[in-house]
Amino acid sequence: MPKRSRSSSFVTATIVSAALIFTAPTRINAYITSGLPAHTHRAFLRKLTDDICNQSIGSLSPEEMSTCPMLMSAWATAPEKLNLSSDNGRERALAVEGLLKRMIDERRAGNTEAIAVTEDYNAVMKAWSMSGEGSKAAVRAEQILIQMQDLYQSGDKNVQPNLESFQIAIEAWTRASDEPNAPARAQQILEWMINTYKSGANDKAQPNTLCFIPVLKAWASSRKLEGPIMAEHLIMWMQQLQFQEEIESAKPTTLCFNIVMSSWLKSADITSEKRIRQIFEYMESSSKKGNVDVQPDAGSYNIVISSISPAVKKFYDMGGARRADKILARLESGYLNGDETLRPDSIIYNQVIDYWAKTQSVRGHFMKARDVLDRQVKMFKEEKVRKCRPDVTGYTSVIAACASTYGTVKEKRRSF
Repeated sequence: MPKRSRSSSFVTATIVSAALIFTAPTRINAYITSGLPAHTHRAFLRKLTDDICNQSIGSLSPEEMSTCPMLMSAWATAPEKLNLSSDNGRERALAVEGLLKRMIDERRAGNTEAIAVTEDYNAVMKAWSMSGEGSKAAVRAEQILIQMQDLYQSGDKNVQPNLESFQIAIEAWTRASDEPNAPARAQQILEWMINTYKSGANDKAQPNTLCFIPVLKAWASSRKLEGPIMAEHLIMWMQQLQFQEEIESAKPTTLCFNIVMSSWLKSADITSEKRIRQIFEYMESSSKKGNVDVQPDAGSYNIVISSISPAVKKFYDMGGARRADKILARLESGYLNGDETLRPDSIIYNQVIDYWAKTQSVRGHFMKARDVLDRQVKMFKEEKVRKCRPDVTGYTSVIAACASTYGTVKEKRRSF
């Protein structure tokens, strides 16, 4: 009897595995998360999907119907595993939507086992959102969301849009880099979501902080003149929902305020430093009054110090380095008093040292730069803050400050 080759054995094993999955749908996820090559996973999913979609309407067995949602989830949530990039993300989205359509057609044909639920629609929206199709994908996700809400209001309780449904549609627009008005479109869905909840049309559309964050980030990264203002308006809206309408889940957090400050930082507005400082002081004031959800963290301090850069490097503001140093001292004090969220790092120290190095109009600026470096060394060695380990950037800035010293010969010698 001739021996079988390794390749034929592998093919046989694959066929047996496929047969097992057809008879036991619960093994699909195990197959998808196994260590087999990506192209094998993808080909397998493609075959299962085609086998289901190509059958005559009304002929799917209960076992095959139970396979559909698992296939949809596998297509929608495993693009990296399946080696699906933006180039073929459309294939994934169409595959998932094809399975949903087949379930709907089966139901219309009288198959009582074919019940499309919210999670199935969410899988289709997620597949489009991650397809890389930009605004086209966002439009399709929005259409599906609207369809879900219409079906729910018409009496189909199985497809009631939930929080995830709205979040997927919002994030789809934030990924639409080819659409200049993407932030506004994302915000429109957010507004519709909140109005739907407040009107009583959908009790699962209650907004939370995570729904606002993608929209805040979209405005912050939009580079639009109105970006920082729109981000601030969103924060005020969140506070209104929290305090006036008692929707506690929509409360702003430290991250939300940090995004707004970063929006001002990216804006290059001449008033950005002042506005960032005002927001920062508001955060500190609110946290002292008991609102710990908006207490500034190390990221907040970093943004404030970064906002001083134009004053020092572009406008030669003699007070810029001093302001940054005072902010850094507040950060150090907070951390040494036990606030782990204020753990400093080398980046923030390097910024302040660089500011002092460039403030040559201040007598003894090299000593100020050296003092900050000494504090950094102490934080690293005595307080065991590994993120504060001094690097070549900080030392180079101190040396440059010494080299740029002016004054008497005695002062120049002292700098070295």
